Amino acid sequence: MRLSFVQARPELQPYIESFWVFESPVGMPLTDISMAAPNGCPKLIIPCENSLISIANGRSSVSREGGLYFVGNRDTQTIIHSSPRETAFIAIEFSPYGAFAFFGIPMEETANGLFASEMVFGKWGRETREILCNLEEIDQKVNFIEDRFVRLLRKTPRHNALIKFCVEALRLSRGRIAIRELERRTGYSRRYLDLLFNRHVGLSPKVLAGIFRFQTFYRKWARGLPYDTLKEELYDYYYDQAHFTKEFKKMTGYSPRKFILQVSNEFGRSLSLK
Repeated sequence: MRLSFVQARPELQPYIESFWVFESPVGMPLTDISMAAPNGCPKLIIPCENSLISIANGRSSVSREGGLYFVGNRDTQTIIHSSPRETAFIAIEFSPYGAFAFFGIPMEETANGLFASEMVFGKWGRETREILCNLEEIDQKVNFIEDRFVRLLRKTPRHNALIKFCVEALRLSRGRIAIRELERRTGYSRRYLDLLFNRHVGLSPKVLAGIFRFQTFYRKWARGLPYDTLKEELYDYYYDQAHFTKEFKKMTGYSPRKFILQVSNEFGRSLSLK
């Protein structure tokens, strides 16, 4: 298994969190639980070789080779499988508000869902998929999709300073800033902020804050820190251990201790260490 990270073009960087290529001669590791944990980022997936099977919220979906798929922001984990043969796919993870900046579609309509590109992007999705399918090399596909994003951004810029400020405040505080503090700093009501987040992010500020809190511990797990070490900072982020366990289990499907002791998830670990 190999993950190669791509540096997005400068004008795209404010809207793209991560851009990477997965390659494996034998597909997703059969002996591993390949999990994509919530990170607050909607995604675009381009299966180049082999199809991917994803399981989220008890529902199985297939992303077929040669397709183009949009994954809305999720607040639960996704398990990913493939058949044991040559596998390659490209993934673009947008910043929490980045997909809206390109496409302008209400993100609440895509939350916790996986969609063929034509379903959400219409003509743009169909044309982009068809051209990608006819490009043979992964580098060609990467360059082409970046070109398409640059054109979208130049055609209809949708920068929103308020949503950027709020998302960055949540990120910098690692999800610990209270929503009422966002109300105070921005001068907008919680109701308005909820509407803004649902449209641009697909999740409420409270849910996104929970994901950022979870990611603080998930990244420490990725670095190999033991459970007892993680617990030392627990009460800086959660009311108590029961609160932490509930949130962690919602986003991984496992209790923290069971996850750390029994789940290898080299795929998820590699993503978290980028």
